[in-house]
Amino acid sequence: MKDNPISLFHELESYVRGSKDPLHRYMYACILEQRLADLLLLSRCGVHPEDRDRLAVRLASQRSLCVQAASDIAEGTQEASGSTPAWPDYKAAKSSVTQKRPELLSLIKVMQELRTPECSGYDLCDLEVCREDALHWLRDHADPSSPPILIGVRTGGAFYAPLWASALKQRWGNEALYHTVRALRKPSDPGASLYLPEELSMLPAAIKPDTDIVILEDQPHTGGTVLELAGRLSVKYRLNKPVWVSSPGRLFKVENGRLAKCSDRIPLNTATRKRIWQMLGNSEEVVEFLLSKIGLSDARPADLEAVPYKSVPHWNDPIYRREVPFRINPKKTPFFIRRKSTNEPVVFAKFIGKDLFGDFQFHQLKKFEKYSSDILAYRDGYVMTKYEPGLREMREVFVNMPSAVTGEICRSISGYWKTLLDSCQVSGGHPVHPLADHWQAHLGEMEDFIGRKLPYDLDWFEQSLHTEWTSSAHVYTSLPYANRYGHWKARLSAGKRLKTYRFHIDSTWGGTSSIEVELASFLLENRVRPEDFRLLVNQVKKEAESLTIGAVTDALPIACILQVSNLLKQAKGESRLPKGLILSEAMQSFEYLQAMKPKLSDVR
Repeated sequence: MKDNPISLFHELESYVRGSKDPLHRYMYACILEQRLADLLLLSRCGVHPEDRDRLAVRLASQRSLCVQAASDIAEGTQEASGSTPAWPDYKAAKSSVTQKRPELLSLIKVMQELRTPECSGYDLCDLEVCREDALHWLRDHADPSSPPILIGVRTGGAFYAPLWASALKQRWGNEALYHTVRALRKPSDPGASLYLPEELSMLPAAIKPDTDIVILEDQPHTGGTVLELAGRLSVKYRLNKPVWVSSPGRLFKVENGRLAKCSDRIPLNTATRKRIWQMLGNSEEVVEFLLSKIGLSDARPADLEAVPYKSVPHWNDPIYRREVPFRINPKKTPFFIRRKSTNEPVVFAKFIGKDLFGDFQFHQLKKFEKYSSDILAYRDGYVMTKYEPGLREMREVFVNMPSAVTGEICRSISGYWKTLLDSCQVSGGHPVHPLADHWQAHLGEMEDFIGRKLPYDLDWFEQSLHTEWTSSAHVYTSLPYANRYGHWKARLSAGKRLKTYRFHIDSTWGGTSSIEVELASFLLENRVRPEDFRLLVNQVKKEAESLTIGAVTDALPIACILQVSNLLKQAKGESRLPKGLILSEAMQSFEYLQAMKPKLSDVR
């Protein structure tokens, strides 16, 4: 199955072609480099049919484009150095192939997804800082006899390595090359990193004895990813000197199998104006900056305040500065703008990512405007929407309102899934749902947590979780992180006019799903009745002809396990859900499914 011509990645390509932002062009070039490197790796593993020599030439050319784009940023060049390359499609690996090479499953999963890198999502940095890091290293540590080997660990390191290469060109010219490698997960130990020999063999066969090696990667947490790579490189090259590791603003040495920190600074450009996420915790500063941008210019600034949506400290709270790693992470702390005189929220602000990833996410989000609150502004990675009071949870509406109202809802929201198909489709590649291999472990963990056995049909769940996805329409969505029923709401006005809302549409933090699972999750979360089940699926089927009621029915156990997985995350996260709420939600979902199962056979 090939990428849909109107797919997520082709949408990204089109967006970048229309952008004049040099940082957009740079980041797209780095995304494309990762795609080509992954395709070449698949080819060398015998999974992708394209000629590996031709791919290697194209990859080398793309890396040169990345370095040029990095130089454009450093030099302040506004015009693109060349055209935006087309996105390369690929044929998904067959399940029989991935059974022979199970370690490739994690690679194929990554290739399906437009993952937001840490530097744009939850460990923010200004990318130009990486070039400064390289210049500092060049001044203080570099061996002048030969250029270093630069190796970026995909994903994050692929955005940092070209900036290093562009800085080092001033001493070594075009000899300052870089490479990237993909850190995969061991099937037997998902917590451990794996580097395939087919990729490590593409690195230089030999290097001069005094050559430095610099690994570029996101800020280490445990350090396992870079330590595994450093160990492999030490053996490959018989190194007699430490390997360097750099993440934005930080420099480490690998000594005796450990990371030793050499320098550490907050990776932000001090010459750049203060962004909203840097103002968090200072209500007056946030209000002053936003007042004219969110349509509240008639309001008295003294009557407005920025208040957290959740009782979680902002990333810049002093309590976090001592943490290792210290992250600039505004994604956990959305906020309201509220009138002090009435305590009435008027604006809701949520961070969806910065640079290309946030900007493209906002571009995608606007296609769903029919299902979202009124968008007032987008600034510094924040989407600001009108606060909507008095909404009813969709579940409450489906359970308590007559069929005339719920039928109207089904007809009004069916276009949501059409927009998903049009804008967020990705190529197939998962033989089965990503939760298939561990679904019983998730279920067991939930039963242990709530202290109760959950009612379910083992055969139905096993069959559903292991049904091949070959005919599914795959989409990249927020569902893996946003499937609690509260994300769908409705308003019935006095005149019985209906308005529906979908919150957390943005897939900045998302994953691969399918239209069947998307619909099944909606049906499960909102306790939809059998007659509305049929109506909604048939409405969506008008836009997705291959969709069947039977396929959505069969996806219900997947939706149930997905909900279990997310409830467990929320039980462990900072905004911990109460155990009683998790018990109630899990039991009701499984009981709903058991009660619905005999009725569902009648709606196929």
